[in-house]
Amino acid sequence: MIIFLIGMPACGKTSIGKRLAKKLQFTFVDLDSHLTDKENKSVANIFNEKGETFFRELETKYLKEISNTNINTIISVGGGTPCFHNNLPFMLSAGNVFYLNASAETLFLRLKKDAKRPMFADLTEDKIKEKINSLLQQRETFYLQAHHVINTLHKSDDAIVEEMSKIISTN
Repeated sequence: MIIFLIGMPACGKTSIGKRLAKKLQFTFVDLDSHLTDKENKSVANIFNEKGETFFRELETKYLKEISNTNINTIISVGGGTPCFHNNLPFMLSAGNVFYLNASAETLFLRLKKDAKRPMFADLTEDKIKEKINSLLQQRETFYLQAHHVINTLHKSDDAIVEEMSKIISTN
């Protein structure tokens, strides 16, 4: 069984994915980490050197590569992954897709403290808010096509993991 976690940057895909994988005894793969390991470059460097189009092609290549497994796996994908190269239809047919829906305010509070994310790194607080709202408008149509939408507002990571594991156990 493959579980895909989608959603905005800082919605909790990696932290929830790791906890869920541990609880279910699944393998966990973070697509961005896998890609950077394979390419021996950071996402920011790939974007800067080759551009977003090249990055999105690599992302699709590695998404399909890591999804080709018989091992129970939870895959956390980048925030834009579902929006390019028919990745969302691929994920919907290859596994169970969960959208971790976090509020714009929650995303802002997390992203303003996170200098590691190149898309938000050098922005003022107002620009971070604008970027979050713009990305949400562009991506939400894709995210809402997930098999399951998990509202993360006012929920602990443990509560989210518990909710998701119940859904998975009934499938």
